[in-house]
Order: sequence, then C-alpha cells, then structure tokens
Amino acid sequence: MITVVGLVHVEAGRLLVVRSRNKKAFYLPGGKIEPGESLEEALLREVSEELGVDAARPEVLKRYVAPAYGEGEGAMVDMTCFTAQLKGTPRPAGEIAELTYVTRDEYRAHAETAPAIHEVLDDLVASSRVRP
Repeated sequence: MITVVGLVHVEAGRLLVVRSRNKKAFYLPGGKIEPGESLEEALLREVSEELGVDAARPEVLKRYVAPAYGEGEGAMVDMTCFTAQLKGTPRPAGEIAELTYVTRDEYRAHAETAPAIHEVLDDLVASSRVRP
C-alpha cells in the first residue's frame, strides 16, 4: 500500500491536476508522506514544492483506496484528499512539467489516467463541485 496525500482544488467547475516530468498521466498535486510527517504537513510541503504556492487551513475531504497507477499489478494507493486555501496562483514547480484544470469527461479523455482520480471526480460531480 502506497500512502499519499492529494490536493483537491476546484476553479470554475474544473479540478486542478498535474503531470510530472517524463510521465503521461495527470494526478492530483501531492505525494508520498516523508518519515515523521503528518498528512497535513506532507500536503503543505507537496503543494509548495509542486505548485510554487503556500497552502493554508488544510481540511480532509475524503480518503480513497484504489489501484496505484504505474506501480505494477496489485499495487494499491491510499490517498487522503484535502482542500486548502492557496496563497497565489499555482504554477508548475519542482518535478511538475504541466498543470491544467479538467472536468470529469476531459480527464477521462486522456490516454493515461489514474484510477483514484476517477473516483475523486465522480464524487465532485455528484456534489456539483465539478462539471461532468
């Protein structure tokens, strides 16, 4: 089981997703927890490293367990998703090559997608936060 955190940031009915260098799939901003870090600390660090902005007041949105994309057959990801207030405009930083905002259908149209993000988007569409 791979334990990670992810940022759920929605603007104009679209979810922010990022793509790392040399990868095809888009993911939520976030990543693995470092030794000794809390989930909240990991989220704040990852947002700063990947989006070049500070985040404040992280709140747990939901935890997802799904197949881990690109990690081999049987690998699972345990992803705790957070919302947070961002201070500034997100931009690609660190290992991030690209960021974009997507609706559920736009995300599914990509050739490479992460299963957990499908679940996140389904929930966001059901709550009317993201457009189908």
